[in-house]
Amino acid sequence: MPLSKRGRKKYNIPLFIPHEGCGHDCVFCNQRKITGLQTSVTPEKAGDEITEILGTIKNPDCDIEIAFFGGSFTGLDIGLQRRFFEVASAFKDERIRGIRLSTRPDYINKRVLEQCLEFGVKTIELGVQSASDRVLEMNRRGHTFAQVETAARMIKSAGIDLGLQMMVGMYGSDPAEDIETCRRIIGLEPACTRIYPTLVLKDTLLEQLYKSGQYEPYSLGRAVGVSAEILSMFRKSGVEVIRVGLYPGEDLRSDGNIVSGPFHPAFGELVENRIYRNKIEADIINQGLKNCEYEISAKPSETSKIIGQKGANREYFKQKYGVKLCLKQI
Repeated sequence: MPLSKRGRKKYNIPLFIPHEGCGHDCVFCNQRKITGLQTSVTPEKAGDEITEILGTIKNPDCDIEIAFFGGSFTGLDIGLQRRFFEVASAFKDERIRGIRLSTRPDYINKRVLEQCLEFGVKTIELGVQSASDRVLEMNRRGHTFAQVETAARMIKSAGIDLGLQMMVGMYGSDPAEDIETCRRIIGLEPACTRIYPTLVLKDTLLEQLYKSGQYEPYSLGRAVGVSAEILSMFRKSGVEVIRVGLYPGEDLRSDGNIVSGPFHPAFGELVENRIYRNKIEADIINQGLKNCEYEISAKPSETSKIIGQKGANREYFKQKYGVKLCLKQI
């Protein structure tokens, strides 16, 4: 569970509103598959869900946000947005510190932001996906990166924290494009980011492109490698990364929903493993080490990341360099 800047645990109460408010069908998107929801959440249902989830959070000293995810929230009718906000605001005395939401960059305007401020929205996350207008057009995003920049400025000027979401391995993209997207996102100075690998989901245009041979998704290894480099860049720049990989819910994984692509239920963990592998390998190469032991002093919390899932990093160095990782806990 992540910690807030004050060291308190942070919780989200996620309310998924699948595909509502969005008039676009991006080639990769089947929002109902991603969220696992087949029916829309009404304001009344949202209140029931908040009550239910609040009852499961026993920690009295924490920060809780109500989060409207899953669709393009600010694309909803402005009156319907208000009804959702009114429901969320009714819980503010119950450890709720604010509201966050996700939306599209072209669904940000002055009226939307004024209402967000009225109801205490703390964070707005924009689905950027790519900084390349060519890639955005190929994926039928319906906006340009210039619109991302404009929306980002407006959100920050309103005093609302900015979150930006990106995807690796999109149709028409490559690792160099993905890295450039990361650089340009860093330039917008967001408070937080998310990194998602592109998956081929059932009943999407991307599935048709994949089956016709026009799109080849990243392998798991390539997606992990690119995401590791991007995660390191964000961290070096002081940008908090709050998620790497899609939430591996049962609905996403069931009934052949994932047709192809770099899905792994612990994708974020694999990325962390790769970051440690890259650092160790750079040192091994720099020192010219072969057929020896390599001692690492590490905290217990770092041990599994260094060794890798199922010992993958340990085996990698043994096979490639004859180097045996030896961990010393500190």
